[in-house]
Order: sequence, then structure tokens, then C-alpha cells
Amino acid sequence: MNKVAIGLGFGLLVSGVSAGQAAGPSVASLDFCADQYVLALADTEQIVGVSPHAETEFSYFAEKAAGIPKIRPTAEEILVLEPEMVVRLWGGGYGAKDTLERYGIPVVQVSLAVTLEETKANLLAVGKALGHLDRAEAIVADLDTRILAIQAGPPEERPVALYVTPSGTTTGRGTFVHEMMITAGVENMSAELGTSPWHPVNLEALALSPPDMIVAGFFDLRSGKLSNWSLSRHEFLRRQGDIRPVARIPSREIACAAWFVVDAIEEIAATRRSLSPDAVEQ
Repeated sequence: MNKVAIGLGFGLLVSGVSAGQAAGPSVASLDFCADQYVLALADTEQIVGVSPHAETEFSYFAEKAAGIPKIRPTAEEILVLEPEMVVRLWGGGYGAKDTLERYGIPVVQVSLAVTLEETKANLLAVGKALGHLDRAEAIVADLDTRILAIQAGPPEERPVALYVTPSGTTTGRGTFVHEMMITAGVENMSAELGTSPWHPVNLEALALSPPDMIVAGFFDLRSGKLSNWSLSRHEFLRRQGDIRPVARIPSREIACAAWFVVDAIEEIAATRRSLSPDAVEQ
């Protein structure tokens, strides 16, 4: 899925605004998840700086960050830049919001979303603060349309899927990845396993009741290094990926709990639809 659809309308300049003249307040973002909102919604002329990770391989809008100053998320650096507002999720550490606002710089705090509804709320809040609510509303509308298309049609048997990362970690309930899988029309095998939302793959449970498909996340990272002791190197777990359909999700689609996870949802749904009825365990 190309980025034109996911960013419907966000690249258009407001009518009547000349080059070099921003239509909204100047802004800095303090972490790479906050970067995605700023890069998607703001005019380039508004952005005084983004985080050092804005152009990394796990940044969805890495290409849009090219040429924009990269800044450290420190109060000193932000105060020198004098942006009219700051967007952050975690950047700057504990107390960053209070510190910056004490110096008169408003901070838009992006929430750590667990649901798609929360990502929409983040979009609308940042869009409104940046003076581009219309762009945020267009992205939300596009997201809703794509989710409806994924879920259209008569009810189908929901295959069981195992989510796994290079470290051999999987997820239970209460995470954005769990929400992604359920929205794509698959059951999360690990939802009832483990004592926390994130835990190692349970190989015993996997052997006793194998999934119908695999959802593999972050295996594309060139910067990632697999330890020889990583659970994902276990022969049994590797064999599951060889004999079962795999939805391979690029890291940039799931590194942040944000609206562009719809790309991943579509990829999981496509793999689900490729399964024959006989391949789905009843």
C-alpha cells in the first residue's frame, strides 16, 4: 500500500499560503513517533526540527524528514529554537512537558495508543494544534474507509495467528499489536498466554496447538542483530514459519502505535484470505 492513500491530502498546502510562509505555528517534535504526526500534518515550513530518529528505517515518514533539522530532545535546544509549540510522546523524558510549558512553549502530548480510536484522537488533536485539522480529518476518513473494506463481506472463520518478533517475543491482550490482529480478522494465539502483554513465545503451547498463520514483525530491520540465543532461532519456531503462511510486517508500519498500522492490517487480512478453508483449524 502506497503512502498516498494513508496520507490523503496531508501534502497539500493551504490555499493562499505562499512558499516559505507557514499556515500554522512553528513546531518541533521530540521523538520519532511524534515525528510521524508532525511530518504527516504540518507544512514543511512549520517544522523547525524533528528527532534524530526521524530518518531511520523504522520511521514511516523517513523520506519526508530529509532536509529537516534533527534536534536533541533537550529543553536547552528547544528553547534556543523557540518553536511556537512542541509535539511529543516520550521525548525529553519525565517532566519535559512541564518544563517547556513553564517557559511558555505549549506541548501537545500524544497518548500511547492501544486502540485505533485512540490513534484517531491523537491525529485530530495534533492536526487541530498545527492548524491543519482538515488534513487530520481526511486521514481519519481514509483510515475508516480502509478498515470497512477489510471487514466487508459475510462473516468468515477467524484463523489463529501467532505474532512473533526477532527476539521471540509475542503479545497478549491490551496492546496495539493485539488490536491490529483482531481488526485484521485473526485470533491472537497468545492472547490467553503469558502473564503480561509482552512475553516470550510459549513453545509448548505452540507444539500442542499450532497456529494457522504467522504474523512476523520487525524482521526487516537492517540495524537489528539476532542473538544466537534468541528464541526466534529455535528450530521448531523457525519451522512454523516455513510451513505456514506468514504476513511479514515492515517495522515502519508498527514501530509506533499510529494510524498507518492500517497498512499492516491490510497485509494480515490478505494473508488470512489466502488460507484455504481446510487450512483453518475448526
